[in-house]
Amino acid sequence: MELQEFCKGIGLMPEAAEKLNMIRLAQEEYANGRELFRSDKKAFYSTIAGKKNFRMQFLYYYCRMACEVYEQYCEKGINENIYWDTFRDITFWCENCLKEFGEYGIDQYDWFFRHIEMKIFRFGRLEFEMMPSEWDLEYEGGKIRKGDSVINIHIPQGEKLNISACIKSCRRGREFWGEEYPCVCHSWLLYPWLTDVLKPGSNILEFQKLFRIVRIDYVEREAEWRIFTRVLENPKEYQEETSLQRSAKKYLLEGKKLGNGIGIWV
Repeated sequence: MELQEFCKGIGLMPEAAEKLNMIRLAQEEYANGRELFRSDKKAFYSTIAGKKNFRMQFLYYYCRMACEVYEQYCEKGINENIYWDTFRDITFWCENCLKEFGEYGIDQYDWFFRHIEMKIFRFGRLEFEMMPSEWDLEYEGGKIRKGDSVINIHIPQGEKLNISACIKSCRRGREFWGEEYPCVCHSWLLYPWLTDVLKPGSNILEFQKLFRIVRIDYVEREAEWRIFTRVLENPKEYQEETSLQRSAKKYLLEGKKLGNGIGIWV
């Protein structure tokens, strides 16, 4: 697949695609970088992050490697729509990079090995990744030990959290990876005390009902990053442009924390 076709397929912003096409990287240099990614990801991240335009460099590498992954999708008989839906993540994170740093590219560069190595797929509204559990979890009807294989659910941005769409998505994810594996989600959307921030009946609170929340993570500050697009030490400095931002800021100024919940799909 050609790079231009890929950029169009994932809906990459025209300005970002134009800058991407202006990059002139010798085939040998690209091949060496790709091999480093495969053999030593930490070294790859460090090498690219040391470059002047590193965010655009990461975007370039991941787009080119994604073009090559297309053949693997075809060989495995995976629907082409799943390919485009899965790699549209690149566009979302490029948009986030523009909002946060004022430039096109990828800043969350350690996220995309999942896509390149075909460890994660998007089925409808949600993404599903087969991985070893990071926690020992107990819940009514079962137990998960650290290291057990689980289907990890991710909630990509870009669409409303339609509950029926999430249910259909999870059914597809379980059919693909195997219904014998439990589905686990670690997200700010599952933080139980969002009831103090959101209005009753919100899609997020309805989404929580699809899970049995078994653990709370007070260290993770994903909620602040998602709500305010940045994490600051002083919540007084957060913007108040939306009702959610105003409500979350008030909650934080009261000395409370926004964390993550870990839930089992029920």
